[in-house]
Amino acid sequence: MAAAAADFEQAIGQAFIVETGSGRVSLELSAVNRIASSPRPGGGFSLLFRGPPEIALPQATYSLAGAGGVHDIFIVPIAADAVGLLYEAVFN
Repeated sequence: MAAAAADFEQAIGQAFIVETGSGRVSLELSAVNRIASSPRPGGGFSLLFRGPPEIALPQATYSLAGAGGVHDIFIVPIAADAVGLLYEAVFN
């Protein structure tokens, strides 16, 4: 079954753990944005994750383990601020 925005909306604020070759990185799901004009069955959406400032993940598909299970998600770094790094995943 394909992922849907509703699968992630209740997880806003929760941590997702990413296993990397050098250890674990915790990414917090900070937003779920629906894409109204998406042709995707069930509708498109994007996920915004915030990670620690000291570990930059390159764009790639990662297994993100959260309370709702494990999801293989392609994330792209999109911004950095004083709090950390921001990553986006788009389901369109």
